[in-house]
Amino acid sequence: MIKVNLVPGDILAKAQQKQKIAQFGLAGGAAALLVVAVSVVFWMRLKGLESTLAEHEAEYKRLAAVVAKVKEAENAANLLRARLKVIDDLDRGRRAYPYFMSDFARSVPPGVRVQTLNTTGGGNSPMKLNITAEARSNEDIAAWVRKMEETGRFGNIELGPVIARETAEGILRGFSLTTMYTPQL
Repeated sequence: MIKVNLVPGDILAKAQQKQKIAQFGLAGGAAALLVVAVSVVFWMRLKGLESTLAEHEAEYKRLAAVVAKVKEAENAANLLRARLKVIDDLDRGRRAYPYFMSDFARSVPPGVRVQTLNTTGGGNSPMKLNITAEARSNEDIAAWVRKMEETGRFGNIELGPVIARETAEGILRGFSLTTMYTPQL
């Protein structure tokens, strides 16, 4: 069987052209619809991320205020600790001086006369003593240094220059002495 096409070729070409235009239009519309759908999905994700960001920023501001209050409380606590430490050091230093004076008085031999005594430190740390004194003999000075070393409470004893001078009482030796006193409370 043979088929014969009785429709003229230009009509057939126009029909094919219309069909191709419709197919391209449909494909273009589908592509446009796909682009719009993908754009809507991305736009919705963007809005979701923006709302999440806004929530996180609000939470950050809330937590930043809490952190600021915590830092303020820590600073206040540190200041209070520093004040308590000063009070504790003063209290320990106050208790150390009677022990110090007792130990110091026992260490001074009869031939030595203390002229000045300056103390620094105390409390939790050893006291530094700067002493100027006079002695009747070098043996008295040596006896004092030896007695201080024997107590175990005086350390780093440094004897300054000894200067002999003649007085109405006889020859006196003036000297300076520095040491560290560690109380045993």
